[in-house]
Amino acid sequence: MVKYTIKQCHYFAVVAEQGGIAQAARVLNISQPAIAQAIDKLEDITGLRLFDRHHAKGMSLTIAGRSFLLEVHDLLKHVQTIDKSTKNIASDLQGTIRLGCFQSIAPFHMARLARNYVKLMPKILIDAEEHLQEQLVHKLLDEQLDLAILYNLDLDPSELSWQVLDTPTPYILLPENHSLAGHRSLRLQDLADEPYVLFDAPGSREYFYTIFATHKINPQIAFRSTSLESVRSAVGHGLGFSILTMRPHSPQTYDGHLVVPVNIEGNIQPTQIVIAHKLAITIPDILLNFIDFCQSEFKLGTTKSM
Repeated sequence: MVKYTIKQCHYFAVVAEQGGIAQAARVLNISQPAIAQAIDKLEDITGLRLFDRHHAKGMSLTIAGRSFLLEVHDLLKHVQTIDKSTKNIASDLQGTIRLGCFQSIAPFHMARLARNYVKLMPKILIDAEEHLQEQLVHKLLDEQLDLAILYNLDLDPSELSWQVLDTPTPYILLPENHSLAGHRSLRLQDLADEPYVLFDAPGSREYFYTIFATHKINPQIAFRSTSLESVRSAVGHGLGFSILTMRPHSPQTYDGHLVVPVNIEGNIQPTQIVIAHKLAITIPDILLNFIDFCQSEFKLGTTKSM
């Protein structure tokens, strides 16, 4: 392990630049013995003779000293970089935010949030992961994630704290050729006897079942998937209708079929998209600033209907 110090290296560089200990002492505003002792210690530790001493004519670098000075210059530059980074970290201008996002929300927001935030805070890295609800909550509580964007579905306020980002309204999704696809809105009862395509992600599944229960409907599940796009594709193929909350910009599914969003008539309890963190931790400014940024971004209304 290296035993010499940054201070010794700094003193050495100044002596080399000034050509002597007396001159370096004036520049550094410290005593000559302190500098001489540091140089002697540095030579002792490295096993190098760094200077030729010329008494009245001062000091000059040896061949080893010139080579070592190049390394010291690199070291001191790196130290300056670390010092600047430390100040940035202390002022929450630099660091890594471990951000999780619910997998059906992520395609609508994650890339945009990361891009726009990096423009504002280029020294902050967004380390993003996509998971389902249960895993996001687990990772927050296990402190594997700093923040998570997810639905406010059965979140425990004794374990998590969160701020609302958006309140999307559920809608019906129909295949383009469905007889009711031309309606602006429909009652769920209008589709009660038709097959249903379930977005089967934990948390979301229970939320959609609650909507059906409120309207006293027992859905006939014909297809289920934890993938939003697989659900849209199943609807596009005519396997049934679905209820979703996130609305892609395009009415076209991955495999080229067209689907149509229709508003739901009646009292539908919307869900909330929130940004959450573990309750029992101190939230540093780097996270508070990002939460504020996310709230501002969501207020811009960048998620649109098809």
